Amino acid sequence: MLIKFWGVHGSIPRPGPATLKFGGNTPCVEVRCGDTLIILDAGTGIRELGEDLLRRSSVASGTRLPITGHIFISHLHWDHMQGFAFFEPAFVKGNRFDVYGVGPISGHLRATLDRQLAEPNFPLTLDDLVASFTFHDLQPVQSLQIGGVTVRVEELNHPGGSFGFRFDFGGRSLVYASDTEQVACVDDRMVELARRGDVLIFDSMYAPDQYHGLWDGIPRVSWGHSTWECAVNVALAAGVRRLVLFHHGNEDAIVEDIERRAREKFPQTTAAYEGLEIEL
Repeated sequence: MLIKFWGVHGSIPRPGPATLKFGGNTPCVEVRCGDTLIILDAGTGIRELGEDLLRRSSVASGTRLPITGHIFISHLHWDHMQGFAFFEPAFVKGNRFDVYGVGPISGHLRATLDRQLAEPNFPLTLDDLVASFTFHDLQPVQSLQIGGVTVRVEELNHPGGSFGFRFDFGGRSLVYASDTEQVACVDDRMVELARRGDVLIFDSMYAPDQYHGLWDGIPRVSWGHSTWECAVNVALAAGVRRLVLFHHGNEDAIVEDIERRAREKFPQTTAAYEGLEIEL
């Protein structure tokens, strides 16, 4: 299993000098399980992933091999799907993608994407994407099989709903939990999803004082995101091997401090950055 991060920032893209180290693209993670391609979320990071996939699919004759993959959308807030229409493989005939998402929470997945891409939001529709797409509405506590990958779905605590995913392949496991607020720091459902996982990618958007509004008088309680302390507590309770802090909400200097503090309590912690690769 190979994991590569293409977008790690949350809520809104944040390019510029303040995010050069970790990156300012919104969530997108590539996962390779043997020959199976899995894409987690379609934030702005999916644009560069798409360009890379096209380069990799090119052969010496100038033709391209078909790209097939599975795209899991945790939820349909803008930062997690705003790159979808800029995913270049979607405009190449012969490519095939299965898209999985939060249908029961916010309406059928395809219909919701259609509405978000419709005028005046965007000049294209799903019908303008010439690759083949099949849409799957998911439900909490659902399990499915994709080739040799077992996928488990769990509902997270986030306004409007969000899903977390666990992927098991070849004796290794990855847990993806972006956009979740752990009010009491340890949610039993989240701990069970992550139990003894090899890698836990977890929402750690805020520093604790920031979350409670002590920095600027703006409390972020009930906004649907967690602190690094909650991420560490979940990792410890679940007995995971490695924690990856994700969905950053601050500039590099603050993310560096968050990473340092998290490592004091859970040494196998890494703050995600664009280009980070983890092989299991």
